[in-house]
Amino acid sequence: MSYKVYGDEKYKKYLAHQIRRQKMCEMNIECVPNGIIVNEHLHGFGVFDSNFKFVKSSSQVRENNGQFIPKFNHKNIPYIDADAVFVGNVMPQFGHFLLEHMNRAYAFLDPKFKNAKAVLIDNKSVSPVPEYMFRLLELVGVKRENIIILTQTTRFRNVYVPRQGYNLPVYSSAEFGATYQKIASNFKIPKSAPRKIYMSRCKLKSRKTYGEEAVQNVFQKNGFTIFYPETMTLDEQIKTVAGAEVLAGCAGSALHLSLMMKPGGTVIQLKRNRLNKDNASTQYLLNRTVNLNSIFICASCEKVKTGHGAEAPQVIGGGNKYLKEFFDDYGFKYTARDIAPDAGAMKEYDAALQEYIKSHGSRLSVLIRRKIVRFSACLIPGRENRNHWRHWLRAKLKLS
Repeated sequence: MSYKVYGDEKYKKYLAHQIRRQKMCEMNIECVPNGIIVNEHLHGFGVFDSNFKFVKSSSQVRENNGQFIPKFNHKNIPYIDADAVFVGNVMPQFGHFLLEHMNRAYAFLDPKFKNAKAVLIDNKSVSPVPEYMFRLLELVGVKRENIIILTQTTRFRNVYVPRQGYNLPVYSSAEFGATYQKIASNFKIPKSAPRKIYMSRCKLKSRKTYGEEAVQNVFQKNGFTIFYPETMTLDEQIKTVAGAEVLAGCAGSALHLSLMMKPGGTVIQLKRNRLNKDNASTQYLLNRTVNLNSIFICASCEKVKTGHGAEAPQVIGGGNKYLKEFFDDYGFKYTARDIAPDAGAMKEYDAALQEYIKSHGSRLSVLIRRKIVRFSACLIPGRENRNHWRHWLRAKLKLS
């Protein structure tokens, strides 16, 4: 597999550093006889053994940050006389569920767990539970009647705790990739299926990427079929991506479906923000998991630098030199008008930016508030406590 970056040297070095930290790891599944799956909602969750000792492998970890280890009442715990696989949490954000709450589902690739219960902890009282969670587990091989959405602490005959198969963005595993290859194998791909596809954000109800219409039109002129994930069922999205040899689009959840592609394909990701920090290392690790080639293009032309997941408006294209360099390298056909600044998109972007500044403050104000969050967190003892403090204070200070 290969990867190529179209951007400045500073960003190339930043991404190279992120990628060097990544690795592929071996997985294991721990058996906890008479285990307890604890749901103390916002006060913590996880698996405990019969002696009420926390099972470390059940900790939900992102990089080095885990959730709170809960305290709970040891008396009168309900019991289910069945084997259970601890899967993860109910997460009403599709991309995060794919990567961080399906990363233990590889257990169900083993026939040993064919009839085990698949347990998802609902620690945030999500209602209704998104259908895609049930469907993804079904496609791995779990019967729907064996899926438990756990709202209270419960003891099981045996609790099996798979190690996280993916830790954003530090490591991945062959088992994590095999889970999604298994999901894709449920679909028969017709010979007429498009092999070059572009997943567009243009029909998103929020966080639209301005200027994307003009950029995707260039891709369309060069043999790419445009799809809008928001208008498709989950099955349609999986089937479409599974049949593709080249997947393109702006950075985001739609490109995470690359896990369904056959090895040897290529993912083209358009960076939609100007700050170095983005999700390219996350996408690269996904591509590495299933052996896909990666192309990253710094396509942003925003006036105020943002991070990947910012609420502030973002805009791409409009004379971006790195997009042009990519088009030229890969023999794309286009006119001068196709890659010229999009006056209409920039007008929309400017209006959205002014509205954002009106509600969030100037760039200087945002920078000051970020420093307040960063330095105040240094005073909070414990990694988990610091992480929760940052999230709380960012929300209070209206930082995206």
